Amino acid sequence: MGDILNVIKGNDSFIISSHINPDGDAVGSQLAVYSLLKDLEKSVCIVNRDPIPFIYKFLLENDLPYISLKDMEMAENQNSWMDAQVAIVLDCASLARTGDALAEKIRKFDKIINIDHHASKEEFGHYNLIDPEACATAELIFDLMSYGDIRIGRKRADYLYTAILTDTGSFRYGNSTPKAHDIASRMIKEGVNPQKIAELVYEVIPYQQAKLFGMSLDTLEISTDGKIAQMWVTNDMMEKTGTTAEDTEDFIDYVRSLRGVEIALFFRETEGNNIKASLRSKNNLDVSKVAAVFGGGGHKAAAGCTIQEPIGKARKMVVDALKKYQHWEKA
Repeated sequence: MGDILNVIKGNDSFIISSHINPDGDAVGSQLAVYSLLKDLEKSVCIVNRDPIPFIYKFLLENDLPYISLKDMEMAENQNSWMDAQVAIVLDCASLARTGDALAEKIRKFDKIINIDHHASKEEFGHYNLIDPEACATAELIFDLMSYGDIRIGRKRADYLYTAILTDTGSFRYGNSTPKAHDIASRMIKEGVNPQKIAELVYEVIPYQQAKLFGMSLDTLEISTDGKIAQMWVTNDMMEKTGTTAEDTEDFIDYVRSLRGVEIALFFRETEGNNIKASLRSKNNLDVSKVAAVFGGGGHKAAAGCTIQEPIGKARKMVVDALKKYQHWEKA
């Protein structure tokens, strides 16, 4: 951690990036690092492929320099972010997770800091802080600040608490370690209001999202043994309801909550009609190994992959792989 802090202290300009379709851990971790760099009077902007999801916008400051590279040409014309000295990449098991166009540009940086909690052998940074045992990337940001004796403060406490809350599934997942609860406790002591953050993250649902969830709920299927359940969303559903991918972020949690279900699956059509598959496990089955069959990855209890097949075929491929892997586990 000392070498990363030295790079931060010894350089003046930074970009901070994370994965496509940023989640709570990605957003919270980025904002915490951004706040730290601003306190150190550094020049910094956040650069992601996608915009920050609506449910996390309550964390944002009005003057936050945020670039979404959905429009690469406009972003380049508006900001000289490629001239920064250091790229900090958060919550990405591989550089490709930032999106192909952004990854290509980040590779050109002479100094890349990689901070992540996914199990991955791709240490793509010149400086790597990776711990698969951490509950979230935000835990590693907390560790970095603690190592440097850097005060958290209320603002960063909100960021880190939100990141850990969402990545542990409101402290319901297997990564809800004693340390995760300890950090959350410390953030509350810094002034975090758990009730308010939970309300803003989980209880402010747009009408369009509710309509989409209803359509997705009609697709709900469960295996004959009751152990595998799945739902899905198509591009046609999102077009009819005026929604986007970010509106589906928590749908898999409903599938996972079904009584008797051990494996929850959620499938979503993406641009180009590829299928994004999300997998969750409530038993000892390591779904990251199943996702890896299709070039994906993640954690033992939460993983994902993208399949270039129609949604019906993609669903069957994942279920077949799950059943085969369950057989391997029992052998």
